[in-house]
Amino acid sequence: MRKSLLAAALMLAACSNAQEAEERQPAAPAAAPSPPPAPPTKPAAARLVEEKDDLLEFTYGWSAEAAAVPELVARFEADMAKQRAEGRRMAEEDRDARGADAPFHGHYFSKAWETMGGAGGLLSLAANIGTYTGGAHGMSGFEALLWDREAGRAIEPEALFADPAAAWRLMEPAYCRALDQQRAEKRQETLPLQGDGWMIECPPLGDQVVAPVDADEDGRFERLRVLLGPYAAGPYAEGSYEVDVPVAGEIKALVKAQYRGSF
Repeated sequence: MRKSLLAAALMLAACSNAQEAEERQPAAPAAAPSPPPAPPTKPAAARLVEEKDDLLEFTYGWSAEAAAVPELVARFEADMAKQRAEGRRMAEEDRDARGADAPFHGHYFSKAWETMGGAGGLLSLAANIGTYTGGAHGMSGFEALLWDREAGRAIEPEALFADPAAAWRLMEPAYCRALDQQRAEKRQETLPLQGDGWMIECPPLGDQVVAPVDADEDGRFERLRVLLGPYAAGPYAEGSYEVDVPVAGEIKALVKAQYRGSF
């Protein structure tokens, strides 16, 4: 009986010592709270600048896709400043050169960059440009820009092809046929076109503004759009022409290997 009481006393003392040792241990630091999740990246927004006074009505803009490329934003900001300054200078000179019997009419400049498609590492943009500089009527035109995201620079459309001259040569028949069809519709004529000179000739494809287009938005360019301003293919009254040429077959085979995934 004494042995049992002694054993129980020893066990109680051991438990007490263990509890005291545990209480003397420093408390484990509380786990640091998890950082809050990063907010989602805000998508780039399209830019549109509109200004108007007695001298100049000025509009310049670019698409959200272009706004997501810092190099393009810097490029367009610089062009916008240049075009604004040039437009105001020309308007001031026109106003100051007019006599009392020749009223001044404010000038106009508009340039809007639109996304024609993004495929692979390429972003295709085209700008519709409108101007009025005090003459009998305004004028319009086009620019195109093909941005290579991996290279971080703009490239010319012919750089897409291993043999640009052969690519243009293969595309020209379809381009000329489509252009003549549009001309005939505008002129309310039947083909072949009647007349002489530039009114019926096909303007060389290599001299025109060209932009790859992803019309069905499947992430691949399937055509090149040829953009012709007034006087390029007909009189001013006919306005502009936009002619699409499919990139397929032999033409597609000429696309460089590094860009083939974009078509």
